[in-house]
Amino acid sequence: MTPDEAEQLKSFGKRIASLRKQKGYSQEEFAEATGKMINTISNIERGLTDPKFTTLNAIASTLQVNVADLFYDIPATGQILSSDTIKIINLTETLTPRLKQVALKQLTALSELTD
Repeated sequence: MTPDEAEQLKSFGKRIASLRKQKGYSQEEFAEATGKMINTISNIERGLTDPKFTTLNAIASTLQVNVADLFYDIPATGQILSSDTIKIINLTETLTPRLKQVALKQLTALSELTD
């Protein structure tokens, strides 16, 4: 495994742990809900294990998200986006293309106020 892959696994694990905590699961409760062993969940969250697709499905199902959402906030830099940034992104997904343009203009104007 390359250093970049190891860092991506670590970031992915942090994302899973964050989502688990947002849903109010302890690691033990989450392992039980997914039907996986607690050491499997622990290893994934610490970035030590490259999970199988069936495990990803169980995790996504338990968290009530799509499998793709498990990777959503892990950009190429390996940095995890803040929960507020994710909320903004998720909110914009529900907007029409026209409203997305309005929201973009509003956010651009707000960001210019901080310069």
